[in-house]
Amino acid sequence: MVRHSKNNTASGVFTYAERQMVDYGTRSKRLGVDSKRPFDACHLCLNTARIPTVCARGHIFCKECVVANILEQKQSIQSLQREYKDHMKREKQRVEAERAQADAREVQRYIRSEAGLSETGRRPRDDELPDQDDSREEKPAKRVRLLEDKSLEPSRAVVFARGREKQPAAHTTGAAKDAGDAEGSKLRSSFWVPSQAPEAARTLKDPSQLTVQCNASSEPHALKLKHMTAVHFRTSATGEKLCPVCDKALLSSSKIDVLRPCGHAMCHRCVSNFVLPAGECFVCQKAVNSEADDVIRLTSDGTGFSGGGGQMVASRYDSALQA
Repeated sequence: MVRHSKNNTASGVFTYAERQMVDYGTRSKRLGVDSKRPFDACHLCLNTARIPTVCARGHIFCKECVVANILEQKQSIQSLQREYKDHMKREKQRVEAERAQADAREVQRYIRSEAGLSETGRRPRDDELPDQDDSREEKPAKRVRLLEDKSLEPSRAVVFARGREKQPAAHTTGAAKDAGDAEGSKLRSSFWVPSQAPEAARTLKDPSQLTVQCNASSEPHALKLKHMTAVHFRTSATGEKLCPVCDKALLSSSKIDVLRPCGHAMCHRCVSNFVLPAGECFVCQKAVNSEADDVIRLTSDGTGFSGGGGQMVASRYDSALQA
């Protein structure tokens, strides 16, 4: 069996090699150590945090990066608020203009009705009415000719049509009306015609409730600079992060806790064995209250092994036949 026969077969299902070559469907890949963020790396720039600070959920940032991100989000929120204010102002002006136009039409209608110029209230003249001795067969034709006569005023044709609703010619008018409605519905359903394309009214959400968010996790939470805690790592001569209590190296697989009152980072075992029972920091002796959330667990992406925690497999779905 030649080599290429393992990759390209006539089987009814894809082999592993064939599935790796397709560009659609769900594709998954195991993440290695190169795809993991170190525990002391900033969530924004992905470099080793300079002047590291941590939020209440344990996400570590460079102080410069988090300040720039907070300012950018605040500027974006202010821009949305200005846009929303202008939009509401335009909507208010549009509603006032429509109301003014409706009031003006009502005033004009009232003036015309008071002056006797109303089209709907005027009775037709005798010369506008058909003869009474005409046959029933000729009445629909006369009515149609009267409606189609360009010399008559529209008001007279309308009044005559309303006065003759009980005549058989009403069936002709109803059919013509149905035909007009059908033609109008066809024109309205021509969504491919630019002039008949539907328009959706633009709606904006009120941005007054928007706040600065920490997007380092799948569940964003409020982020404030005054709630950030400066982290102090103990560093060896080689630049390795150490626990100040047991002098063990801190790794991505380690459970690392940061004390909120002082910012010292140490392993979770030392915190549970020495800091919490004593109620004070092992390094600076500042008071630590376990019930007041004074201990923050640093988040880590893991090591790439199953025992290191974090995300192990990344998947992506691509649909077929995309332009």
